[in-house]
Amino acid sequence: MQEKEVNLHHSLHFAVAEELQKRLDGRGELIRDSACGGTQHLPLFVGPTKGRNTQMCNVDLLVVSENQVRVIVEIEESGFLPTKICGKFLQSAIATHFIHDSQSGFALPYSNRVLFIQVLDGSKILKQGTRKDLQGELIERQIRSILPLKESSISDYRLFYVRGIDDHVGIKAVGKAVSDTFVT
Repeated sequence: MQEKEVNLHHSLHFAVAEELQKRLDGRGELIRDSACGGTQHLPLFVGPTKGRNTQMCNVDLLVVSENQVRVIVEIEESGFLPTKICGKFLQSAIATHFIHDSQSGFALPYSNRVLFIQVLDGSKILKQGTRKDLQGELIERQIRSILPLKESSISDYRLFYVRGIDDHVGIKAVGKAVSDTFVT
């Protein structure tokens, strides 16, 4: 019962996770945090040693393939703050490993090429008269222009506005971006 309550509060998280699960088609493992229908936090660390001093952040979704992190997804349903958007990206870019007991305690390193996706709930953020859509496009363009960062495996960045759980086109676009990472 508790999982359903969480999903009602984070319906966009769950909808994005379900789309990614369908799109992966066995090419990778989708690991979900509790807001996305999972049962755990997804902590990212600098280096292969788990500790409070090496933990950077928790993210919403990870795609792991061949024992490496290939995709990181962060979903924001509550608002749009450039410092929050850029901060989560930078924390993830500084990190190098996912470490969690669910992975038998192994430190899973980032792949040589990692896609970082941020999904923003446009139904709550894109109000008439604001310029948040343009600001988001600017942030995406600027982050993409500085990639890859020195000593970071994050090689691509995408920012998507999805207008709630009924925006099937927006949710499918996120899924396509993830499935495209597995196309050679």
